[in-house]
Amino acid sequence: MTGKHWFRKDVLMPIFYILVFGAGLYWLWEELIDVPKLAQSDFVRLIFRIILMIYALLVLISIRHVLSTYDLERYDPGDPASLKRLLRRRRFRLKARQIPDQNLVTALEQALLDAHFRLESESHLLGRVYRRRQPEGFLSRRSFDRVIILQHEPLNVMLVDQLLQDCIRLIRSQSERPSRRNMLILVTRMADEVDAASAAAGVVNFLGKFKGGTLCPLLLATRQNRLFYPADRTLLPRSHRLFQNCLIFRLKKVIRRAQRDAAQEQNPEP
Repeated sequence: MTGKHWFRKDVLMPIFYILVFGAGLYWLWEELIDVPKLAQSDFVRLIFRIILMIYALLVLISIRHVLSTYDLERYDPGDPASLKRLLRRRRFRLKARQIPDQNLVTALEQALLDAHFRLESESHLLGRVYRRRQPEGFLSRRSFDRVIILQHEPLNVMLVDQLLQDCIRLIRSQSERPSRRNMLILVTRMADEVDAASAAAGVVNFLGKFKGGTLCPLLLATRQNRLFYPADRTLLPRSHRLFQNCLIFRLKKVIRRAQRDAAQEQNPEP
């Protein structure tokens, strides 16, 4: 998608249809006013109200389509203009305070322990893997949630893609303890904004669904005060999105607490 994504055909056409339909309704109403008998007819008024309801529904659907078209842009990691648009997205911004790097990963892991996750394994390639058993339903099979935490720099879009594929392979290999809901938390301290955005494009563009489950990657760029995650999660089951949203909320809470503590240390009260 180019920088002029607001002027694409699939954005302009719904707006054009709304304007044409609205102009047609206005012309029809003006014609009805000139014929008092028709304007006062209960049947004609009912038909006109139904048409107005259909028009309102069309406007709502068109607005959602335009917003989703803008929101679901696939970012080009090699295009500086595309990366600038990604960095401008408000949904990925954190509070403009310094994020302390030293104990942040430890705080994230403690938040997982508080949420009843337990350390399953750790490696140099994929970091630390945490696992939590899901409550068993009446007919449901035993299943788990997995969260992988890895601090890595430097990063680029190819390395991010490789890490995602490695995570999926790891998840699929756990046949005795299968996990359909999975998350990867990548923490990076890269100072270069363009490099961080290029790596983030691989996360934001990721759809997250694979045979056997889902994987939601998060990229926390501490120097840029950004938390990136997939822009399009509409294909994921609702329970998976809820699980991801809860973990994103916990992560943001840990970051805010770390920012607040760092600010208090820098500006102690007299």
